[in-house]
Amino acid sequence: VDPALLARWSHNADLTAPIDMAFAAAAQRVVSGKAGTEVLARMFEDDPIYKGGEKAALRLPTFLGNHDFGRFAMFVKQANPGISQDELLARTMLGHAMMLTQRGVPTIYSGDEQGFVSDGNDQLAREDMFASKVAVYNDNDLIGTDATTAQDNFDVRHPLYRLIAELSAVRRSTPALTGGLQKVRAFSDKPGLLAISRFDSKTGREVVLAFNTSDRPIMNRIAVDPRSLSFATLAGQCALDAAAPGSLTITLPAFGFAVCAAKP
Repeated sequence: VDPALLARWSHNADLTAPIDMAFAAAAQRVVSGKAGTEVLARMFEDDPIYKGGEKAALRLPTFLGNHDFGRFAMFVKQANPGISQDELLARTMLGHAMMLTQRGVPTIYSGDEQGFVSDGNDQLAREDMFASKVAVYNDNDLIGTDATTAQDNFDVRHPLYRLIAELSAVRRSTPALTGGLQKVRAFSDKPGLLAISRFDSKTGREVVLAFNTSDRPIMNRIAVDPRSLSFATLAGQCALDAAAPGSLTITLPAFGFAVCAAKP
């Protein structure tokens, strides 16, 4: 989806926040491993074309899937025939980590936090969390659980539920993540590292986001603000100190992510 098509509506129809289908499409390709992280980096470069510029892009409702689009886990599964349940869960969690920390207003599709996968778009992706009698729903193999949609699904212990709850709390308590502009620090034309800095609009405090879309551990150095000399870990694992002024070492496991906040 071309961001220019969405941005046009912010100008011609004066829509202040069109739903960010460009983010959903880019996240599906990148997290599935079918495109390099440059696809998301390139999409973010287009934020200034929205009416109001980069600040306007902060208002865009970001999503991974919905009742018309289909579920995110389904797209990842379709892109990787034969994928294991463990890898499907890891990639799905990575996609949610991106949405919950990057710019925009995260929008969770009901059931995604319970590992719903679905068989397709539209009506095939409309499972609810009550015990279902719909055969095309109940034969689905959910991720992160042994439950099926034939049972009530509201498990606060589900790994996706816990991840979403954890990162939602981090987002609410970190001004840079709720309203800070962002700067892409590192990307690749292959699956691998995507690194982004977000900045508190009042204090300028930097928060570094790092994601590994590859199936192998990575270690890279990225540029950061020279004033960001020590870091606190908000999620994942972070280096406690900059390698040098303006340089931070990022170490991530396969499909891992980290949220690292510079200390005052």
